[in-house]
Amino acid sequence: MSASQQKKRRQNAAAPTPAPETKSGRGPWIAAGIGVGVLVLLAIFFAVLNTGVIHRNVTAATAGSHKITPVMYNYYYQDVAYQNSVSYLTDPNTSLDNQYYDATNGVTWADYLTEQTNTLISQTLAVADEAQAQGYTISEEDLATVDEQIANLELSAASSGYSIDAYLSQAIGTGSTLETYREYMELRAMTIAYQTAHAESLTYTPEEIAAYHEEHRGELDTVSYRTYICSVDGTETDENGNAVIDATASEALAREIAETTEGDEAAFAAAVSEAAGEDNTYYQDEDATLVRNVTLDTLPEACADWLRDESRQYGDTTVYANDSGAWTVVMFVDNWTKYDVDVVDVRHILIEADTSDETALEEANTQAQDILDEYLAGDQTEEAFAALAQEHSADTSASDGGLIANIYPGQTVANFDAWCFDPDRQSGDTGIVETEYGVHILYFVGPGEAGNAADYRTTLAMQASDTEDWVTALGESLPVENKGFGMFFTALR
Repeated sequence: MSASQQKKRRQNAAAPTPAPETKSGRGPWIAAGIGVGVLVLLAIFFAVLNTGVIHRNVTAATAGSHKITPVMYNYYYQDVAYQNSVSYLTDPNTSLDNQYYDATNGVTWADYLTEQTNTLISQTLAVADEAQAQGYTISEEDLATVDEQIANLELSAASSGYSIDAYLSQAIGTGSTLETYREYMELRAMTIAYQTAHAESLTYTPEEIAAYHEEHRGELDTVSYRTYICSVDGTETDENGNAVIDATASEALAREIAETTEGDEAAFAAAVSEAAGEDNTYYQDEDATLVRNVTLDTLPEACADWLRDESRQYGDTTVYANDSGAWTVVMFVDNWTKYDVDVVDVRHILIEADTSDETALEEANTQAQDILDEYLAGDQTEEAFAALAQEHSADTSASDGGLIANIYPGQTVANFDAWCFDPDRQSGDTGIVETEYGVHILYFVGPGEAGNAADYRTTLAMQASDTEDWVTALGESLPVENKGFGMFFTALR
């Protein structure tokens, strides 16, 4: 073989073998065209996906005749996730399918949240159906509340540099819009209001109230007390170099506080402040040791029987040992007998202030006094006070003239509560009270229509329990069925 023949043979061996020609002569180009077509379709799909059109139109779940889109499903899910503190309990960088809510039973967070979201959907839509059947519609007041919430959301969006739709899509999920979010908000507001109306329509006989209270005392009756753990460091240290608690000295301190402060809350608070030391600023607050309105079922085991004792009197004290060697001193403040009074109606004007800022608190007190002076210089009627509340109060009750109806002992914060239930309080009394929320100007209306506070609290518990059973039964009659394709577009997947 000549050199030229060998060169030609090598060139032929290196050249690619052409594909067999079809009858049309377009063989390789058909495959290439299909590939380009697929890419174009994928590009179109993802472009449409990002618009949220799919999320607003496909079905993620059904409940009877109701169809729930991924967007609407995400709104329900957002509420459930918030209620379950999901952002704090899960890893945002790991799929919920790979994080366990209950590892023992193999339940992932995705499983649990899907179940809870489905339950919320069932119950909301079932209550909405019932409300519609009864001719119940959302009130103007609830619509105004939704408008206010939307307005606040729009402000947040604007301050973040987003349109409201973009803000919702970022926060809740692709496809969210102001229109769909408002639809959800109005639905939830209406169903919650209808549940409340249903609860308030339930009435019970005195015998039923007494029987329920006796059966559920552990959940209804409460105790308030003061407590402090006396922990005195000894001279010895443990293997880590930490001081070992001197049990003897700790007991002596606890008994000293108990014996010298019996019957005097202020003395108890002062003794604890001294024992804790100036560096412990927490106990400089006189209410730091106060534990209010703890139900009988949830009292600390070590002193539960002592606190439950019906012969217990205000200011009684006791001590008990802890496993650590420290000792705890306890002072009894009050129990369920405080509910044996009538509920009261009060109007108030809240001037919000940072109570840790002395200047801000002083300014709030000055403003409160100015408003009270304006009231005292006028007609001094309940209507006049209500008008000032509508004008000045930062509380949500402002729209109703600052009215808080049927208040029972322990329902409000301590200083507010003490003013309301002062035995000498009379209709038309006014005053100024500081709480952790700021400064309140108060107007005492008088006894509330609900009557005895103990019976009223029991009635509220019965209404809540029976309404919960009613909502559960309605929800079970309208089960949710998830749709695989649609669920792919929800925040859960």
